[in-house]
Amino acid sequence: MQRKTLNDNAEFACPIVGTCLTIAELRRICRKFGDAVPEAASDYEAHVFLVGQAKITASPASKYLQKYLDKKYRKELRMFWKTEDEAELRRLWRERADAGDVPGPFWALMSHPTASNELLRDVYGEVHMLSHRVGAANRADLAKLSRLEDKLAETAAALEDSKAVLRQAVSVWKTRCRQAMEELAAERAKRQAAERERISLREAIENSAVAAVRRDRDILRDQLMELADRLQTTEAEAGRQALLLERMHADLAKTRQELADRDSEVAALEASLFSALGEAAAAHAAHAEHHIDDPDGLGDHHDQPHACTGDCPCPAGGCRRDPAAAGSSLHLVGGGLAGKRVLYVGGRSSLVSHYKVLAEKFGCELIHHDGGREQSSHRLWELLGCADAVVCPVDCVSHEACSLVKQACKGCLKPLILARSSGLSSLARSLAELGAPAQ
Repeated sequence: MQRKTLNDNAEFACPIVGTCLTIAELRRICRKFGDAVPEAASDYEAHVFLVGQAKITASPASKYLQKYLDKKYRKELRMFWKTEDEAELRRLWRERADAGDVPGPFWALMSHPTASNELLRDVYGEVHMLSHRVGAANRADLAKLSRLEDKLAETAAALEDSKAVLRQAVSVWKTRCRQAMEELAAERAKRQAAERERISLREAIENSAVAAVRRDRDILRDQLMELADRLQTTEAEAGRQALLLERMHADLAKTRQELADRDSEVAALEASLFSALGEAAAAHAAHAEHHIDDPDGLGDHHDQPHACTGDCPCPAGGCRRDPAAAGSSLHLVGGGLAGKRVLYVGGRSSLVSHYKVLAEKFGCELIHHDGGREQSSHRLWELLGCADAVVCPVDCVSHEACSLVKQACKGCLKPLILARSSGLSSLARSLAELGAPAQ
């Protein structure tokens, strides 16, 4: 089906040119076809010229206008050419016209091959009346436009004032920006100089640090060599000390063996001593019994030493008694140590068991007080109360305990012997003296 051209719709050329072209497009197309329309001609004269050319069959202006409008409104042409139904064409026109889009749909209907004359006249009537309404509105708009132009002039003047103020502000801002840029450049230069100085200082510090590390390394190397020499010397000395220690260990083992041998000898000597002391104690007991049986053996010779008779078991030479000791408190009442208790104050703690064994050899019981080292003075008074005699070695007892013993024995009239030493032999002599009969 062949579409309609401008020549087919010559009666609608005026509304087509007036509606589908803007004034600028109208002027440009007129200039394209020579000087038929001068530049000073009005828009109406240009409109009349182009409408006349559109009605001429196969004129260059008519052909050009046909192609120009087809190209300009190709979207609307494709939309309307999709249907041939007149009702659908009316609906599309109404939809686009109500949306305010008139030029494109108007050209699409005018060139549509199936659009009826009735539809074209209806559309033309709407466009014609629309032009009248637009004209009336334009007159009202012209008055409004005049007022708006006056207001626009005032606004333009105010805008110029604002522009002047703005230009001044921009000038001030540019000046400040320039100053800020200059300050920034100066600050950047300072920072660069400071950075160069920092790098220089860091290099100097690193160099000095490296030198210090090297010095410390040399010092440490010297110290290490010195320590190595000292270590070598110490190791040699340690070797000598080890050899010396081995010899000392050997000497110590030898000394311990000798000490063990001496201990064996001492044990043997102690056994011999205990045996001898036992024999002496038996002899003293026999001697005491002999003198008890013959209490008048002294006769009238008080001033002379008395020799025992042949029946006395004393050792050769007889027993000797000091006449000044007669009636002395150094002897036990009734004579002999059998069944008696002897308090030993002080002495050596390691010999206490030997003290007691020795006392048993003399037939008595030995009770011990350490002289105040650990035991109290109250305990000493208790032991003094149950003792028959007291022995106190002056070399191994406190002065306080010794004084207390002297006072107690003097007050209680108990025999007291102050032995010179705390040895076993000294205790044996003291016990023998206590067990001897009073002369």
